[in-house]
Amino acid sequence: MFAGDLSTPAVLAGIRVGRSWIAESAAVDLSLTAVAAGHNAGIGERLATHGEPVMVRAHIRGVPSGTVSFHTDRGKVHRESLPDSGVGTAEWHTTSEDSVFVRIEVRHPHGHMAALTNPIVLT
Repeated sequence: MFAGDLSTPAVLAGIRVGRSWIAESAAVDLSLTAVAAGHNAGIGERLATHGEPVMVRAHIRGVPSGTVSFHTDRGKVHRESLPDSGVGTAEWHTTSEDSVFVRIEVRHPHGHMAALTNPIVLT
């Protein structure tokens, strides 16, 4: 979650605006960004694409041999494997016409959830 500090009001404010993600432990870390038309957005934000293609990038740490899946209003649209080290980057391309939003799920090799994010809304 993205909060100004770890106080209760700051944490609740971050949750209210959707700028949050959850993980099974502090060993898992991630980021998710979308870039289009010279602008970028992160988890819980909106990206004005101006009709341009969107590149979505996820950076993951702490899930050895796991998988990263990208999800939109159409369901799961892309999946990539993470290396044995558990540190990796996954990318996927879309447009705001094809995807209203994008979010990710990170899973361990046997399928149980390691982390998931709130969406980035594409306009």
